[in-house]
Amino acid sequence: MKKILSLITATLVLSSCSSSPVKEEELFVSAASSLTEVMKKMEEEFLKVEPDIEMTVNYGSSSKLRSQIEQGAPADLFLSASQKDMDLLESKQLVNAESVKPFAENQLVLASVEEFPKNADFSDLILNPEATIAIGEPDSVPLGAYSKSALETLNLWKLLDGRLIYAKDARQVVTYVESGNAELGIIYSSDAAISREIAGILEVPGQTESIIYPGSVLADSKNQDAAKAFMDFVTGSQGQTILEEYGFLPAVGAVP
Repeated sequence: MKKILSLITATLVLSSCSSSPVKEEELFVSAASSLTEVMKKMEEEFLKVEPDIEMTVNYGSSSKLRSQIEQGAPADLFLSASQKDMDLLESKQLVNAESVKPFAENQLVLASVEEFPKNADFSDLILNPEATIAIGEPDSVPLGAYSKSALETLNLWKLLDGRLIYAKDARQVVTYVESGNAELGIIYSSDAAISREIAGILEVPGQTESIIYPGSVLADSKNQDAAKAFMDFVTGSQGQTILEEYGFLPAVGAVP
């Protein structure tokens, strides 16, 4: 009897193994947290074209992902919300310089779950002493650095001392606003475009630099072909259309 049960078990295991599709390549992508929602759609459409590739995506702030890559974390492709972090990896020859390419741009907006009054003034809203304001951590999150730069240009940064809540990445700023833990938040326009809770959106003045998203294949990637194929998809016409649907702006030179 035991021999018969063992034979059945072995047969089921072999049957299960033979019916499971075998992925020929694994692709590890490190992507900025502000790409979380669009990447789900991007991955879904890409795997229709490349069904033999298995993808794993690791999200975080671009500076945190860059630090992980510097410490040897497994990754084949880096999709950053910060040109600065990409430049740092390139200076250490950790990415293939010839593969670095911009694939999207973004803007800053002031967001709230409440609609803003018509003709609302940015400075009046943000200087309201009763409003709590969430932004990204300026020293470690690109969104925070962009926010601080804009507020400094407007001479508002020092006036907000003690009134800001700092988030670990762009997605956490959105969560603070959507959950009501902060009345206001400075977020990317792409996150505002897809949020069901955010009703008030006002462009942040004082932005002096473009928010460019660059991507690159990592120099030590063991899956160079898969990484290049996905990067080509992101910068191609289908990928650019998906990015636009999720509120991103096209980057100059993105479409090959």
